[in-house]
Amino acid sequence: MTSTPNGHERRRRSTHEALRRAALASFASRGFSNVTVTELAREAGVTERTFFRHFPTKEAVLFQDYETQVEWLSEALAQRPTSESVFDAVLISIATFPYDLELVRQAATARTELISADRIAGHLRVVQSSFAGVITDFVKHRYRDVPDIDLVAEVAGATLAAALVAGV
Repeated sequence: MTSTPNGHERRRRSTHEALRRAALASFASRGFSNVTVTELAREAGVTERTFFRHFPTKEAVLFQDYETQVEWLSEALAQRPTSESVFDAVLISIATFPYDLELVRQAATARTELISADRIAGHLRVVQSSFAGVITDFVKHRYRDVPDIDLVAEVAGATLAAALVAGV
């Protein structure tokens, strides 16, 4: 968001997207449990090791849209003017995320069709915790001179993160 990526970063992002697209297409056509990481890596033209540099598990591909939003949110919040309320800063930051709606749709469809509700809920708890951490840090930094800001920041982070995950 703040600078133009160098050649290495562009290649990394390109590989990441190629892996994600190959995985979502394979999951949709053959089913999540019928696709191996080795096959995904081969379809994207990389090694299995490269796959694991980008995604810790096969399931992580299905939740990448959330992980990308967490990274984006941290950078976007840092750019918001101090005159905005925390709520508005979070809302505007999320609204400016450059979604690839087709990939988001594919990932959401794959999640609901291919993995259990318990596994989805477990991962969403991790994502919600990540959102909460970003928002908590934002509030602590923005209002660092406010007495007892730690508790206020934790409550704001947890509340707004829960609303974000429920809304998405």
